[in-house]
Amino acid sequence: MKYNTAFPFFYESDIQDILSKTEDFLRGNGMLSMGKYVHEFEQKFSQTIGAQHSIAVTSCTAALETVLTSMGIGVADEVIVPAQTFIATGSSVVRVGARPVFCEVNENFILDFSDLKQRITKNTKAVMLVHFAGIIHDDVFEIKKYLNERDIYLIEDAAHAHGASINGVYAGNLGDAACFSFFSTKNTTTGEGGMITTNNPELAKKCDSIRHRGKDMDADCELFNCIGTNLRLTEFQALLGLTQLNRLNEFISHRNAVAKIYNEKLSVLFSNNLAEGPEIADGIVHAYWRYWIRLGANIDRENIQLKMAENAIKTDWAYSPLVHLQPVFKEMYGNEQGMLPLSEAYAQTHICLPIHFSITLEDAEFIADEFIKVVLAEVPR
Repeated sequence: MKYNTAFPFFYESDIQDILSKTEDFLRGNGMLSMGKYVHEFEQKFSQTIGAQHSIAVTSCTAALETVLTSMGIGVADEVIVPAQTFIATGSSVVRVGARPVFCEVNENFILDFSDLKQRITKNTKAVMLVHFAGIIHDDVFEIKKYLNERDIYLIEDAAHAHGASINGVYAGNLGDAACFSFFSTKNTTTGEGGMITTNNPELAKKCDSIRHRGKDMDADCELFNCIGTNLRLTEFQALLGLTQLNRLNEFISHRNAVAKIYNEKLSVLFSNNLAEGPEIADGIVHAYWRYWIRLGANIDRENIQLKMAENAIKTDWAYSPLVHLQPVFKEMYGNEQGMLPLSEAYAQTHICLPIHFSITLEDAEFIADEFIKVVLAEVPR
């Protein structure tokens, strides 16, 4: 496809810088792992989002498991997980011995606060707040206050939300801890990789220990105080991350410029109830990992996808099936279609247009124009 939904981008100058520094440590003038670039990456990430602590790990999945473990969450505990999310948000809960309790999402595909309140029990120890597609919940501060009053942790799944903010506060700085992804489709990438952020020094210390196999990081020798694993990022990945992080504001600004064109062009569909986009409250900066549109009634998104592909435009949707309907969770918990009707209805009607740094503003206009033509052709007569 000429117009892919996601595509990593590196400036030529950044590529040359990465290659030069990589050659340097390959020739013995540095370390391949546990070196200065990982430390610099963590420091830079903290400075960028305003968090006190950043801990680099091998993936967002690893980050989620590490955070849950650091919080002491395990057998007989429950963690609330929104329906619209990747498998790792739910599987990480199972991996630490706890049970995911699946929750409805609202019209923006993020956790429904009212439904969340109904699902809290005496066993609830944490809530996973997924910033789906890069948008922060406009009630995030109220949600945090509500959970604080009940001694329940708020964990941000910020895999999509590099650079997103609300009232000047960045994603990764809103809950008790947050987990980011640097997979190749994300707003900033290291190929594979993840980051934990927190303002809680005790949690940070535990997470740091867990990623080093449970090592006491203050000891002068190899003493291990807990059961951990090896989740360390390599120096090469950290180099990629540093160059990407230096471009984050530019990347997010461009995504918002593309989204602005989509919003303006597609208003003809929105005003005629043929589609609708995300509702973004004042004070929110959307990171636009995805630009999603909810299609109107009786418009077949699979036909839309096929027609767009004829113009070399890739479209997709996330996630299908929803996490609670993944085979593993259906088998484990007896989950069935219809248990989260709002989330299931929303999920069936959305489609995502290409949005990344390689999509030019001219590309965005072309994509929007083609999408309008295709949708209008699909409207039942």
